[in-house]
This record gives sequence, structure tokens and C-alpha cells, in this order.
Amino acid sequence: MKRTLLSFCMLFITCLIYGQAQEGTVEYQRSQQPAAVIELAYAPDIVTAAMNDYLSKKGKSKGSDIKGFTTFRNTQAIQGDSINADLYFKMERKSRKEKQVTVVSLLLTVPTDGSATASMHHLNMDQAKTYLNDLIPAIEAYSLEVEIKNQNEAVAKSESKYKSLANDGDDLDKKRVSIEKNAEDNRQNIQQNKNAQQSQMTEVENQKKKLADLVNRRKA
Repeated sequence: MKRTLLSFCMLFITCLIYGQAQEGTVEYQRSQQPAAVIELAYAPDIVTAAMNDYLSKKGKSKGSDIKGFTTFRNTQAIQGDSINADLYFKMERKSRKEKQVTVVSLLLTVPTDGSATASMHHLNMDQAKTYLNDLIPAIEAYSLEVEIKNQNEAVAKSESKYKSLANDGDDLDKKRVSIEKNAEDNRQNIQQNKNAQQSQMTEVENQKKKLADLVNRRKA
């Protein structure tokens, strides 16, 4: 019971840590700009691929790098809103030690060529946090599909190795049968040879005896 409660508590804490967007900032042109930030317990490549898969369908365009941000153009920023916008994300590994944790930042303003961002906001902070939180199911689903795909490949690889080992086993079993048959044939041949040697030795003794008899007759 204690273990169950502990596991539930750890799962709950993990969800709090990795499942809620927070108010934060992201660096752009050496200055910190307001952004909604969320930590996800997935590697950056999974998060990037998942967002590409999900948001490209929403905005009908794949993410492209613009001024250091992965940008999805013509994307519905607010559920039910008929006005689409360009959304600017930055996906970064949290740290060298936490390679499987990705920090996703959603910029509130539009990057420009100047030293700061433009004043135009597609989303306010609460909307941006909600947007990031709403991405979690899609990222989780994508990650699960990747795991299933990888596991299918692992199963296929294991089955292929098993079949190879089974074929090797059949070959070895055939060799064993052949060896055992040859061994039995060899045993029979050896026994026949021994019998022939014994018979021939008897013949040798008989011939020697006859020779001795002849020699004895000559002396007489």
C-alpha cells in the first residue's frame, strides 16, 4: 500500500514538474523576452518531431528556423479563433545531465530585425501557457507512437535473431545426427576390423603351425 501511494505521489510530482506551462522569458538578440515556458520529459528530437507533426497539420506548414526560433506560420493560435498567426517556439535540452528533458518556450511577440521584438502580441501570457499545455497530449501521443514503432522494430529484430538461431540449431542437429551416424558406422567398422584381425591372427598361427610341421619333416 505504501509503495502504491509513493508511486502515485512520484507520478503526481512528475506531472506537476513536467506538465504545466509557466510564465517565463526566452533570450532573443541578447535580451530576455516574455514567453510561456514548459518543461517536458522527452528528448528535444522527440518534442521537435512531435510539434512538427502536429502543428504542420494545424497550420499547413512545417516548422522553419527564423531568427533562432522554430516558426509555424499561419497557425491557429487560439482555439475557435478565425485569425491565424505565426508562432515562434524554441526547443532546448534542459541541461547536459537532463538530456531527456526539453524546455519549450513560446514567444509572445514577433521577432524583428531590430534589437528587440515587436510590440504586436498574438497571444497573452495566459493564452500562451494554455497553448503549450494543450500541446502535451499530442506530444505524448507522438512519443508513444515512436516507442511503439521502435518496439515493433525490436520485436522484429528479436524474432529475426531467433529464427536465425533456430535455423543454426537445425543445421547443428543435422550435423549431430550425421556425426552420430558416422560414429556408429565407425564403431562397426572398428569392431569388424578387430574381428578380422583376430581371425587373421588365427590364420597366421595356423600357417605358422603348418610351416613348422613341414620344417620338422625335413629334419627327420
